Amino acid sequence: MSTSQIADLAARISANTAKVNEYYLVHKLPLPSFEIDGPLRSLISPGAVPEIEAARQAVIFDCQELRILMQGPSQYLSGFAATDLVGVQGITRFGLAHAIPVGGEATFAELAAKAKIGETHMRRLLRLAISQHVFKEVRPGVVGHTAASRLLAEDELLYQWMGFKTEEGWKGAYHTCEAMAKWPDSGEPNETGFALGHEGHAMWDYLSEHPDSLHRFAAMMRFFSRRPGLEPHHVVGGYAWGNLPEGATIVDVGGSHGAISIAIAREFPSVKLIVQDLDEAVIEEARKQRPADVADRVQYTVYDFFTEQPVRGAEVYFFRSIFHNWSDKYCIRILRNLIPALKPGSRIVLDETVIPEPDKVPKQLEHTMRAGGMSMNTLFNSGDREMSEWESIFKEADPRFHFRGGHQPPGSGLWIIEVEWQP
Repeated sequence: MSTSQIADLAARISANTAKVNEYYLVHKLPLPSFEIDGPLRSLISPGAVPEIEAARQAVIFDCQELRILMQGPSQYLSGFAATDLVGVQGITRFGLAHAIPVGGEATFAELAAKAKIGETHMRRLLRLAISQHVFKEVRPGVVGHTAASRLLAEDELLYQWMGFKTEEGWKGAYHTCEAMAKWPDSGEPNETGFALGHEGHAMWDYLSEHPDSLHRFAAMMRFFSRRPGLEPHHVVGGYAWGNLPEGATIVDVGGSHGAISIAIAREFPSVKLIVQDLDEAVIEEARKQRPADVADRVQYTVYDFFTEQPVRGAEVYFFRSIFHNWSDKYCIRILRNLIPALKPGSRIVLDETVIPEPDKVPKQLEHTMRAGGMSMNTLFNSGDREMSEWESIFKEADPRFHFRGGHQPPGSGLWIIEVEWQP
């Protein structure tokens, strides 16, 4: 008799959980816990122990599948709650993570007074969050921290990211389908769910006029940049920079402070790098902070990639997480601005998200990636792309762009995509 799908999932969950648990025990690591002294992040390094990380991820994905099957379609669909984020929104909007000292306690009444809302509202708000393991009610009416709420109290970047998600992001998501109906084929950054939720402004324009929102967004970007899989070494080791000719020039377009360029320069002393960014203040700050050991090979210059590329004849023009901020029409404009600067054999190298084709990865992973792409649609009218979509952008920009494909370096969250100019 063959086993059922739910039995297969349960067996896999059990086997992979045993692998992860054994790893924790053998290496004497703190076990996962909801309690305040529990680990705040996974202690399994994807690069160091990929097989254990794969087992951990499999447990996460399979648990989600098993839960959905056990619920059945009716209970699963009716379980989507518009208010799931209200608890976390209240924590960030009212500063509740910081209102309770780590290791301390506070009553609902005390927290309500600090937030200037009614005690009944506070109790409902926090008990919703408590049901999601964010805070705990240590005894009736008294609240203390869990590992999750402690992390919100101690990690300012995560705290601000949750604030952006539950304020600007949530408001934009609410209006996304409305924007799709209002502007069916738009690729304009001011014709988005975000714009409808924020006085008709494109996101960058809105942030420039609202310092609190800009602060949250900047913190969110710093939070994302430190996630596992986005470290510079994945770019350094993920492309054949060492095969470039002696004295080759690499242009890091939209490279901000130049973290990637500095890492490449240190590993490959024969290349020169030019970091370009639109923000003059960023460029000036980066120049002042440029490490002495690469100062003669890493330059900084202000550049708007919607204008013609001024650096002619470079071997590589590198873009990291630039194109996913823009719709196809604007990506094509960026690429066409490169063409006057290109020489035969010049390479365009992207470090970007590649969405898998449907059903090629576990559904939960695919959902996470497609949710990220939908966030880009909500904010910018852009999105993450499948590999075929990346190829189409280059073909439409100019048939002389020869798409050479891409690969995902081990442990990286992004893909290296290479295109060669063949006039």
